[in-house]
Amino acid sequence: MIDFKELWGAPDWIVLVLYFIGVMSVGFIMHRKASKNFKSFFVASRRLTIPVLIGVAAAGWYDSWTIVGLGELGSTVGISIVLFYVIPSGILRLPLALWIGPITRDKIPDYVVTLPDLIRYFYNKTAGVLASIVPMASILYCCALLFAVGEVLNLVSGAPIWLTMIISGFAIILYTAMAGMWGLAVTDLIQFMVMTVSAGAVLLGIYHEFNGIDALYSAVMASDPEKLSLTGNLTAAEAFGHVIAAAALYVNAQSYQRFGAAKSGGDIKVAYSLMLVIGVGFSAVMVITGLASSVLHPDAATASEGFWATVFEVLPPGARGLFVAALIAAVMSTVSADMLITGGILVKDIYKDLFRPSLSDQGVLKGTRVMIVVIGIFIIAGTYLWRNGIGSAWSVIGGFQVAVFLIPILGGFFFKKKTAKGGLIAIVTGILFYAVWQFALGIPFGVPSSVATWIFGGIVYFIACFATYKEKDNRLTE
Repeated sequence: MIDFKELWGAPDWIVLVLYFIGVMSVGFIMHRKASKNFKSFFVASRRLTIPVLIGVAAAGWYDSWTIVGLGELGSTVGISIVLFYVIPSGILRLPLALWIGPITRDKIPDYVVTLPDLIRYFYNKTAGVLASIVPMASILYCCALLFAVGEVLNLVSGAPIWLTMIISGFAIILYTAMAGMWGLAVTDLIQFMVMTVSAGAVLLGIYHEFNGIDALYSAVMASDPEKLSLTGNLTAAEAFGHVIAAAALYVNAQSYQRFGAAKSGGDIKVAYSLMLVIGVGFSAVMVITGLASSVLHPDAATASEGFWATVFEVLPPGARGLFVAALIAAVMSTVSADMLITGGILVKDIYKDLFRPSLSDQGVLKGTRVMIVVIGIFIIAGTYLWRNGIGSAWSVIGGFQVAVFLIPILGGFFFKKKTAKGGLIAIVTGILFYAVWQFALGIPFGVPSSVATWIFGGIVYFIACFATYKEKDNRLTE
């Protein structure tokens, strides 16, 4: 068993603590700026420019899945994951950078600040309420991310994992409730710079550990040559599943919130296009680190343990602390954003719109902060009590999000004959079809529920839109 405490020293603790203090300080500094009104708190008053947007775009890429998850896949699957996930993720982000992001910022009214707002704008109020499911389901993903933070802090400190999750969880709650999107944007930029430098340091460390990338290639070829195959040991279904998983970007509420926070659509094009190149490179480094771990630590208890052991061994003291700090910051950013979005939706799109239309802007802001605390406590409790079921639950719910809402969202942006009835019919029938296919029929013919629902929902969407279309206002497509 690997003793991580021997690889972790005082310089790492100092760097980690100082970094943590710095990030939390940003929350305190940005508190007043975020408290002006709900728009300031939720979308940073729509004033984020290219340098900050690069960090914001990075936050949508750098998280514990991109760092540890890809490292684990690099160790167990090999370089094929670059072909079937990393590159598709980059390619699928291109339309977001060049078209969807700029349209969201420049052509959609400023009152549209949440994903349910967007669906309501495209179709109707009922469709918007149903779309509230999308960001709220991401809370399960937050549980998985928080567990990753608790796990690495447990490895280096030996403290009980429940304690590390509680400490990190409440820090995220405090930070999010104080600073909102302004705090997230600033820390996203800091995290991006630290994480990018750390990835370069890890790659350099691996280069020196093996005396060249060629030596790493030879070592992997000698131990498990299949990991160097472009197709690897993935089945066709698994490979297709990784490609489809990248489509979740289009139903990610964080994407639309961050687009709405930009100063202009042109800034989005530049910042997000640059991040595509950087993100693919960063992800590839994590896969390479996983490959290296399969050679250096073939007997590690888990792929995650082997990954962390490799990172700690190739980095000098202090740099290890910075890498862990950056991972924690990446998780904080993702979890904070989901807490912020979900809290805003519960208060603005459900409570205010459905039950208390007279609620003031400050009332929405205060209510969102309260809900952030409630959601954060739920995430902490869920992470500890149900961590073994998070992965499977997220797989089901994540697939549900893409299957039901992907076509209506894309249709809202680009389909000239979209109709309110067509969108609502597709969403409702998609929800019902997914439930029947997944739970009542038990995934017949081995066809994943997400794929079956995606196809069925797409057919229903276009038929329903054509059947109900009348020559009327098509705001975004004409």
